[in-house]
Formats: sequence, C-alpha cells, structure tokens
Amino acid sequence: MIDEAAYVRAYSRALFGVARVTAAFPLIERDFSAILDELVKSPELRRWIARRGLSTPVRRTQEVRRRFGALVTPATLRLLERMATWNQLHLIPSVAKRFNELVRAANGERTARVSSAQTPDAETLNQIKTRFALPNTTLDLDVRLDPQLLAGFTVRMDDHVFDLSLAGRLARLRRALTRPGRAISSSAHA
Repeated sequence: MIDEAAYVRAYSRALFGVARVTAAFPLIERDFSAILDELVKSPELRRWIARRGLSTPVRRTQEVRRRFGALVTPATLRLLERMATWNQLHLIPSVAKRFNELVRAANGERTARVSSAQTPDAETLNQIKTRFALPNTTLDLDVRLDPQLLAGFTVRMDDHVFDLSLAGRLARLRRALTRPGRAISSSAHA
C-alpha cells in the first residue's frame, strides 16, 4: 500500500508542472486559498471531503465539479477531479501546503523543519542553516521541540529527512541487530 504522503507529493508535483508550463502559479495559489477558505467556513464541506467510499468515482467527480467548478481554474479542477476519482479529497489541505512549498522553493525560498530534543542554541541553528542552505536560496527554520528524540535533532526538507538524533541512532542499531548483515549508518538518513 502506498503511503498518503506519496500521493500528496505526486499530486502537488503534477500541479506544479502544469503551473510552470502555463505560468499559472498565482492562479493556482489563489485556487487553493479559496478552497481552504471554503473548508474553514463550511463544516459540511469538511465532512464531505473526509468521507471515503460512500459514493462512486463518477458521483464524486460530479460533486467536485458542482462544489468547486466556479471557484477554481480548469487546471486545479482537473486535479480535484482526479483526487475525487481515487477517493483522496481528504488530501486537499496537504496538497495545497506541499504545492506552496514547491512554489517557494522555485522562488529560492525553502523551509527546513527542525525537530530537536532540547531548545537549540543560536550557534546550532546557524550551523544547520549553513549546512542545509543551497546557493542563491534563503532557508527558514521551523524549530519544534520533540523530547522523544532523546538528544540531537532531525531536519526535514522537501522529501528528505536527515536524522541526527539519539533515538534515530538507537532505532538504526536495533534494526541492524535484528537484521544482521546490514550496515549501520550513523550519517544522515533519508
């Protein structure tokens, strides 16, 4: 079974590709903003996109056209119809967020999500920025505390996770001991 995050990445990348070819970034960003606004305003709409398996793909697609057809551009509507066909409308907020991240990255702006066992000092944050920044980009850090890491931190950027935590090292050691013959990697883990 494919992880839902893989679908989110695929949908957002497909829409990003369409936006790049048609130069429609502002329109598609506006579409998602309007959709998310509607979801905030309407509990019934939130319940509807959260339903799974209650109707046929054809009925879900027709309902998407009815609910969103006048609200969004044709490119966004085609994506929503595809998501309805596969009964994945509940992924709309995640796809919107990921699409926005792709647009920011294309504009030279990136965000690294740093989870740390304890509050990192300024020097550590500067080292993370220096290590993970790409040329000609700005890197924002979204820092969160996660005591379950025990020590160290993880950095999530785009589709990559760099696990430099004690909990991650212990998990890799546990896997290596339960499956002999596999090397233990103490470096970044994607």
